[in-house]
Amino acid sequence: MTTASDIVSRSLRLIGVLGQGRITLSANELADGIDALNSMLESFSIERLMVYQILEENFPLVIGTGSYTIGVGGNFNTTRPVKIENAFLRDSSNNDYPLALIENSAFDSIPLKTVRSRPVWLFYDTQDPLAYVRLMYPPAYADTLYLNSWKQLQQFAGGSTVLALPPGYKRMIEYNLAVELQPEYPGSKLSPIVSAIAVQSKANLKRINSKIPIADVSESAMTIRGRGKRNIFTG
Repeated sequence: MTTASDIVSRSLRLIGVLGQGRITLSANELADGIDALNSMLESFSIERLMVYQILEENFPLVIGTGSYTIGVGGNFNTTRPVKIENAFLRDSSNNDYPLALIENSAFDSIPLKTVRSRPVWLFYDTQDPLAYVRLMYPPAYADTLYLNSWKQLQQFAGGSTVLALPPGYKRMIEYNLAVELQPEYPGSKLSPIVSAIAVQSKANLKRINSKIPIADVSESAMTIRGRGKRNIFTG
């Protein structure tokens, strides 16, 4: 098992702070290293190709309620999403209804916000620590909301916290943390090899996390005598 202490130690060895006559982290080095580690992973969490999974979760809706807090302790009690990728509703007969994701300005421009209907839009209001999922319109049915979202990469509470990320992340974290920490240690050296591995290991993860594009031929397939005709189901 790899712990936060192991990661910080390896990163400091890569820049020469540890390893020549001293192999043990000081308490300050561990605390500073964990702070830098968590900050780095938090930053990586807003890069789509560093996110290794799009997590699907579902939550019951309350008739007439169009706004829900989301996050630990919220109406939707889960880890606060970094970003919602897509969403849909499922009714009691297992029929699905896609939701269009809109921005704040579009949400504000909707004139009638109290009319109950099946929601067609979702605005993700990214407040912190609890964000808001705002639906328009307030639901007229007790449907289930399905969200596919990015989650923040692991954070480390202390030196004994165990790494819980997929293969490839350990090496990427250790080498990129070395790059992050080097400016904080005067006299330390950042080898070009360490820099190159940091870049390469991150690029490898981005390649494996990338989506395979799927062509949407729904509109082009609906043609009459060479003239396009819009598919009413895809817009």
